[in-house]
Amino acid sequence: MTDEKEAVHILQQEATQLARQQEVDRVLKLSTLDPFAILQIPQTSTTLEIKAAYRTKSRLIHPDKTAHPQARQAFERLKAAETDLMDEEKRSRMLKMIEEARRELQSEWRERTWDKGEFEEQVMVRYKKIMVELEWRRRQKIKKEMAREGELSRREEEMVAEKRKRREMEKAWEESRDERVSSWRSFQAKAGSSKKKKNKKKE
Repeated sequence: MTDEKEAVHILQQEATQLARQQEVDRVLKLSTLDPFAILQIPQTSTTLEIKAAYRTKSRLIHPDKTAHPQARQAFERLKAAETDLMDEEKRSRMLKMIEEARRELQSEWRERTWDKGEFEEQVMVRYKKIMVELEWRRRQKIKKEMAREGELSRREEEMVAEKRKRREMEKAWEESRDERVSSWRSFQAKAGSSKKKKNKKKE
């Protein structure tokens, strides 16, 4: 009887470990743009339902409880999904984008033979496309701003270098003043001396 119980316990453990590994694989296959799918909850979920789903899933795929080599990565995705959905502003923006995708597909839905499930799948495909495009635009904007800032920085550096060069030239000019004055006086003295010699010769 004890052997039978132990065998049942081992089988249960194996089944649990298999479920954990399958859940890790499931999470890793999903797009981070769809936190609802990662947590397996409807888009109408409340904050309490989001928290409850996260607790259940996190116990299942926690890196300390599964031997899956990518458990930590899946766990981080799960946490990110919960964080995104617990942020009221971010969740509201996400739902608006999903609704926008739904509106865009309404006319196509009438023309095609999609059932409700297929339509919702296409909505999420369109939503992800919109989000990817927005992210691309955001990165392009950042890239342009960085290029503009780099150009401004380069110009400022050139101006600083030009001012420094001018100051060094002015300093060098000032420092060589005594030498110039001395040279001029020497030149004047020589010129005066040569004039006197010429005058003497004329006499």
